[in-house]
Amino acid sequence: MATINVGRTQPSLTRSVEGEVEKLLRVARKLRDESLAEALKDALADIRLIEEAFEDELADPLEVLLVAQFIFPGVMR
Repeated sequence: MATINVGRTQPSLTRSVEGEVEKLLRVARKLRDESLAEALKDALADIRLIEEAFEDELADPLEVLLVAQFIFPGVMR
């Protein structure tokens, strides 16, 4: 029996991306880098746009963050 591989659902991708952002925020706190933490928080709206573009694609949360960095260079400095 063949299986069909479909992309993540939007809520699932959003939760996964938020998890990755939270991880980066924890790292920023450990580094005591407030500017990185603020940049990540400010970037969430731009990251949401990228998530929507990936809606029907199989995407890893880190891919979303990487693409956001290329499209919106100020997202993560």
